[in-house]
Parts: sequence; C-alpha cells; structure tokens
Amino acid sequence: MALPGENIQNWSTTASNNANADDSINWAEGQPRASVNNSARSMMAAHAKDRNLKNGSITTGGTANAQTFTSGVGYTTVPTGLWVKLKIGVTNTGATTLNMDSIGAVAIKDQAGTDLSAGALTIGRYVDFIYDGTNWKLMQAVGMTTTPQCGRLEYNNATTLEFRPFNGDLIKINGILYQIPSNGIAGLHNTSAIVDGLTTPTGTLVGDSTYLVFAQIYNGVITAHFYGMTTPPTSTLATHGRSTQAGNIGTEILVYNGVEYNDMTLIGMCRTNSAAQFFSQQNFRWVISWFNRRNIGLYGANANGTSTTSATVVELNASCRCNFITWGEEAFEAALWGTAQANVAGGNIAAQIVLDGSSLLAQNPIMTSTNVSDYSPVAGGAFFFASEGVHYVTPGGVSYGPGAWSGIFYCGVNAMIRG
Repeated sequence: MALPGENIQNWSTTASNNANADDSINWAEGQPRASVNNSARSMMAAHAKDRNLKNGSITTGGTANAQTFTSGVGYTTVPTGLWVKLKIGVTNTGATTLNMDSIGAVAIKDQAGTDLSAGALTIGRYVDFIYDGTNWKLMQAVGMTTTPQCGRLEYNNATTLEFRPFNGDLIKINGILYQIPSNGIAGLHNTSAIVDGLTTPTGTLVGDSTYLVFAQIYNGVITAHFYGMTTPPTSTLATHGRSTQAGNIGTEILVYNGVEYNDMTLIGMCRTNSAAQFFSQQNFRWVISWFNRRNIGLYGANANGTSTTSATVVELNASCRCNFITWGEEAFEAALWGTAQANVAGGNIAAQIVLDGSSLLAQNPIMTSTNVSDYSPVAGGAFFFASEGVHYVTPGGVSYGPGAWSGIFYCGVNAMIRG
C-alpha cells in the first residue's frame, strides 16, 4: 500500500530518485512551471508534519493501556523506522499498545523486548518511540548513562514492605530505565513472594532470616525478589556487587555463586522475626534501603540495676539490646549513657559498649567508688564498622581487681544506622 504524500518517509537518500518519490511533490526533469510552487509548499508541509511528530506537540489519547495518536500525515501503514516524540495523555497501568492513525493497536515494548510495567508511561511526560517493523519500542533510556538513585525501601507493617518513588521515580533494571509506580512496586510481602530463585510468587519467607531485596521485571511489572543471606536454597549465600555489563555498569545487582544477575537490581535488606514477619521498632531496625539512605535511630532499655562480678566484659542484660542490620560499607554509631557504682568502697568497675554480646567496641574510663553510695556517670561512644548483615549492640560491664565486689549498672546504649 502506497504511503501518503507530503511525507518524508517516501523520500530517497539518492537525489535522482526523488523526482516523483512523493505523490504531492513533482521534481521531475522538465516539470511544468506551475508545479514548482505547489511542490515547494508541499515540501514545507511535509517538514512541518515531521516536526510535529518529533517536537512533542502531539498528545496521546485512548485509554491507559490502549493509547492512540494522530500523526497528521494520514498513514495507512506504520513505516518501519518511524521515530516519534509524544506527550503522554494518560498513565499506563501495565502492558500497553499504541495505535497511530487508527491503523491498528501495536504492542509497546522496552528495549529488552519486555511489555511495559505500570507507570512506564506517565501523564504529562514526553516519550520517544521507534517502530521496528513489529512493535513500538520505548526509547526513553537511550543516552542515559547515570544509574538513577530513586526510590526507598521502607517498613510498612508486619507483612508488607514498600518501595515507592523518592528523589525521583526511575530505577534501572538490566540496563533499562523503568518508572517506579506511585503506589510502589509489587511483591513486597512475606508470603506469596518470589524467594530464592523462584520464578513465580509462590514463596514464603523464613523466620529469623536476613534477605537481600531486589527489583526485577515479572510479567511486565516491577516486582520484588527476596534472596536469603542466611537461608539460601543451597550452601551458597546471596551477595551483591556492581554490574560490569555494558548499559548497566555500576548498577548494584545480585551476585550468586560468582555470577552476575543483571535482571535483579538491589533495593534493600530486611530481616524477619521468629514469626517470619517484618519488624521495626525503637530497639529493632530490620529494614534498610539501598537507595536514599537516611539516619535511623535505635534506643535500648536501661540495665536497671543489673550487677556483675565478672573480671572480663559481659553483656549486662539481653533486654537492653539495640538490634539492627547494616550495609558493610556504612559506619554505625553507638553511644553509652547512664550511671554505675560498685557495691563496696574502692571497687573498680567500667561500663562498656559491646557488639554481638562479646566484641568490645568502646570502654568508659575505669571508675573507683569512694563510697558504696557513689554513682558515677557513664557516657561516650563513636562510629564503628561491622560486617554486612544482622548485629546488636548492648551495654556491657566489668569489675576489676582482686576484691569480691559487684558492679551495679543503670545504663543503656543508643545507636544510629544508615539505610
């Protein structure tokens, strides 16, 4: 079927072939004088039509997932290689088609050949498409080399996390930019989830386990994938690292058994409690984000008179723990507060900050009680590093010297992590 006139898609890159390449333009040798002005005006019209196809002045109509537009050229078939820039008239909610000039609905694919996810086309935005002979290809990611730092993983409730737009709404997965839906991505539940390499959302998270959380495209939708750091499907633990794949370089992705999985972009980490639920409160911070990290505070309980005669540092009381997960590249802060005394005059004691029940992080100066009733203040702290994953800090105590005395402690630990 012939293409319409005043259409630069008809024109040839070989000048001699353009004598009658366009039905509305006559540049044949020996053409009548009267045809010159009409041909020139038609060329101007053809350029104007092409301009409008590329300057975003055309807004899509139709419905969210069956969008339409009128080219102004009057095409009867879609030319292969046609490039258009359109203003989106309605936000899509899933796989979407585009119908130009009522020719027929044609599927829109991303550059990886995948159906669009919800929110990939957002009302009011300008988007480039190219027709490859079969599908319209979304070209929004072309030329984008910087990995966006958008979105934040956060605790919602015991059974649900959320990853919503923050500092923008783009995430790169396998080299393609996708728009994070305004209501968040799918699959962030402790049941009916994609877990440890499953290909469908039929998994359930395990209790007392730490998971890396990735974003992948599942059935055209950005969906979470939980990969266990402590409960893997095999003896190999899930890790993460920077992609080395062209088009996706620098994106933090799943690395499993030494293999890069570019279709899974890291978005955060979480840990479940014994009931296999998500957990976050003042002394448990078990959800952190990879993107847009912020300071997250923890507040531990007072040891409330716990005593010890130990001559080496011991955890005073497990109920005083500040439990958290952390990225290995991030420092966390811990601070000691409260008072302490020895139960005999001249007793030497010290309060300390302890990591994971045994590792000494910081020690308050040794205190000597002049009188039994002396209470000395304890305070201090600093920034520390720990291995990636789950940890806790807690107040510790020690009684020095050969005497048979006890240290009595009314102190606790606060902490701050990043995530």
